[in-house]
This record gives sequence, C-alpha cells and structure tokens, in this order.
Amino acid sequence: MYKLQLQMYLQTDFHWEGERRMKHIVIDLEMNPVHLKAEIRNICTTETIEIGAVMLDDDLHEIDSFRTYIKPEYNDAIVPKISSLTGITNEMVANAPTYKEAFRMFTDWCMGKNDEVTIYAWSDTDYNQIIKEIALKKYELTEAEHSIVDSKWTDFQKEFDSHLGFERQVSLSLALEMAGIDFAGKEHDALDDARNTAELLKIFKDENLFNKTLRKIEEAMKPTSLGNTLGSMFDFSGLHFS
Repeated sequence: MYKLQLQMYLQTDFHWEGERRMKHIVIDLEMNPVHLKAEIRNICTTETIEIGAVMLDDDLHEIDSFRTYIKPEYNDAIVPKISSLTGITNEMVANAPTYKEAFRMFTDWCMGKNDEVTIYAWSDTDYNQIIKEIALKKYELTEAEHSIVDSKWTDFQKEFDSHLGFERQVSLSLALEMAGIDFAGKEHDALDDARNTAELLKIFKDENLFNKTLRKIEEAMKPTSLGNTLGSMFDFSGLHFS
C-alpha cells in the first residue's frame, strides 16, 4: 500500500529546468488525540492521521492533488468521535506511513515541480499542528523543507473574516454557503476540505467572481451611520463557527 501511495503522489509534470513558476497549495489535516496518559501531551495533544492537499496554478486551477493517511504513534486506536467525524478507521491507518514518512512524501510532492510554493490552510490550526508534531516526532527538516515550514502558511480563514468584516471566525461550510458554493464531497475528509477551500480561494481572489458572490456581504459589513455593522448586529448563535 505504501509503495502504491508513493508512486501516486510523486507523479508530476515536468517543464524546462530553470523555469520556476508559482504554485499555490491548499492543505487540510485531520487529527486524532494522543492517549490521555501520554507524557508528551505537553508538547502536542493530537497527531495527524490524514493530510490532504491540492496544488493550484497561477490562475488557481487545480493541477494536482495529494492524500495520505498516517498511522498514529501515541494512541492505539482512532477514537470513536474522530472516526465518526472523519470516516477514518483503524484499518485505514494500520498499514499507513508513519508521520516522518508521510510528511516527507508531502514535502517532496510540494517541491517536485521545482517551483516556488505558497501554502494556504483554512486556519492556523494546521500550521501549528505541523510545527508541534515536527518537535514531537523529532523530524529533521532538510534544507529544502525549511522553505515549506519556516514561512508561516496563509491563514485563509483569518484573511476571509477580516476582509468581509466578521468579528468571529466563520466555519468553512458557512463561508462556502455565503459564496454560493455547495460543499463537494464529505466534510472532515482532508482532501475534500482542501479542495473546497481552494474553490473558495479562487472566488475570493478573482475580482469578477468576488463581485458576483461576496461583494454584497462585504458591503453589508461596512459600518452604518449608527456605527454598527451587519456583523455586529447579526445573531450568530444559531450558526457553526470554528
């Protein structure tokens, strides 16, 4: 299974050596808690059990994708709540790569086209998880991998909320609904979440698409003559935020 994954993930298209282009990568992680009695909880309370990502060109069109499950090392099983939420079972991770193997596969995929990359995640939770787990698993970064890890990834959720005037964090599913996008696939599937985030990113960054879908929300969030915004007056209690 591992060899098949490696062959799938390292497939790439080639272009002339020396020709460097920008690629945009949208990533999502699914995590499982470490055992409650584990001493390492002061370093990291969860372990990554799935990495999903899509690679976009300069026009934010998907050109490649990546997914791997990861075998947890500090819990004997996927806890029922996480399994129910993500659909990831113990059988799915039993023969999966370790974190060190999986993260190396991901970074190789990121750098495989010899292009510069910028990485987006829906929130800073995923970046913080990567940093903590690198410390927990004593993962030694190569010089090339530092270019992926040392520059903090773009927190797209923060950028989205700030631009539209939200004072509280909006969930991905609600942001998609605002943009008129039906969620494709299954929520809390890392690759599906990354792919849907990429669709939202494309609308957010395209002026014409933004005007058609999100401009009305941006206008509604501007302060009124009373000093209020729709965001401050709107009752968010019935909505899901993360």
